[in-house]
Amino acid sequence: MAADELGAVLRRRPDALGAPPPEDLVQLAARLTARTGVDEVVARLPLPAVQVLEALGGGPDPVPLPELADRLGVAADDPALDATLQVLLQRALVWPSEDDTALFTTAQLPAPSGHDAFEPVPPAPSLRPADRTEVRDAAVQAATLLLERLPVLLDAAAARPLSRQRSGEVAVRERRRLAFTTGLDEPTVALLADLAVAARLLGPDGVRFVPTLAYDEWADRAAADRLARLLTQWWSGEPLRQVVVRALHELPPDTAVADVESLAPLVRWTAPLQTRALDDLGSVVAGIVDEATLLGVCAAGALSPLGRALADGRGVAEVAARLLPAGPPADTLHVRGVGSVIVSEDTDLLDSLVADGTLAALKLRRVAPTVAGSALSPVDTLAALRAAGYRPARDAGPGPVRLHRARVDHARRPPARATVDPGELAARLLVPTQRTPDPLELIRQRAPQLRADQAQLLATAVEDGSPVWIRYVDAQGRASERVIDNAHLSGSTIDAWCRLRRDDRAFTLDKIVAVAPARV
Repeated sequence: MAADELGAVLRRRPDALGAPPPEDLVQLAARLTARTGVDEVVARLPLPAVQVLEALGGGPDPVPLPELADRLGVAADDPALDATLQVLLQRALVWPSEDDTALFTTAQLPAPSGHDAFEPVPPAPSLRPADRTEVRDAAVQAATLLLERLPVLLDAAAARPLSRQRSGEVAVRERRRLAFTTGLDEPTVALLADLAVAARLLGPDGVRFVPTLAYDEWADRAAADRLARLLTQWWSGEPLRQVVVRALHELPPDTAVADVESLAPLVRWTAPLQTRALDDLGSVVAGIVDEATLLGVCAAGALSPLGRALADGRGVAEVAARLLPAGPPADTLHVRGVGSVIVSEDTDLLDSLVADGTLAALKLRRVAPTVAGSALSPVDTLAALRAAGYRPARDAGPGPVRLHRARVDHARRPPARATVDPGELAARLLVPTQRTPDPLELIRQRAPQLRADQAQLLATAVEDGSPVWIRYVDAQGRASERVIDNAHLSGSTIDAWCRLRRDDRAFTLDKIVAVAPARV
């Protein structure tokens, strides 16, 4: 395997690139065949790839290609089977035997219970035309409404903390109460509450949920940044959300699903293992599309620019900044929440407090010459000041009016994966073991359509720079005859001087259909 081919495999298998990166091919092979990583990749495979793995059975013995094709009910040279095998080879989920006549796999999938036909072509949902301007405007309206609704819910939680279930979610009775007090329907309240918890805007304080300090920070940010945080959290939640959004992303341009439930067969084809246990997949897909519509990810059965940014892995904040309207200018009145205030006639002392890096957790702000506001409660502020070496005194008078605030953010972020470059790692791993093949060997590998004498003639031209005649078919199927000089191999192409074009040209090896000596 060449370095570029191994690099392509590693780009599709980031689970094998964790820190520290593998030191040799033995370590890399162990990671590529580790059960956890294999299961993670297999879970995202489409139906034909899963069908091939099920037919292979995951046993220790290789399965001959004709037998595999027979199990799937297709011919051994079926193009769809070959394309599916390429998908699996590119993810190191199957590999050929030494004589290239059979296949191994480490994926442990049970044999199929029925005899479903091999299904390489995805089903098509019912479609209708969609106006992209209308989709965009509806999505912007939904996103704007989302940014207005969420603070209403969180302010209600600040005034009256929400009961927390053992599962870590907001209690059902609290959702009903919020639906009544805010005028929102229960599904919307449930989605907003889950989003607030996932984005750590709503956090646990004992057995209750209260707004966190992160909520104040979030509320101070631009609308595009606030929306991006919510959409990113929604996207990284239930895995089926990504499947549904990507299915919508694959629809033809300017089309929408006429019946949302007709998207279910395509979703099942795209992620068969994730959907296998779902009996009523149509209603599940419809529920996800409803969520996406509330968030502005899609509208009227079509993906919005925000949804396309999620599916493409582009910056959602940048897209949102172009879409969302500019807010009205603020009045001269400013409202700022504080947990407590620190009062001192010694303004220099207050200056030192605000500048003290050890008190960063207090988020101190000067609100008057002799007053600094702290984000934490009086008890926590006193403790932090004393721990930093100051000697504050508790005001004996009535304390300030305070909103409930969660003190600790209990959410734990998953460990970041290594950022090693797959191509560089592949080149390094192959250096000790890779033998540089001669031109003839490479040409036979990359241009199997050439006869043995033609491959030898082309290899000779590469080795000594002599002119050679070729017939070449470009990507549009147009054939031309060329005489090339000073040819040299560069991966899957030959770079050479073309006498016809009087310039350097690159010729893809698998598009050279004939070779002959050049006429002098």
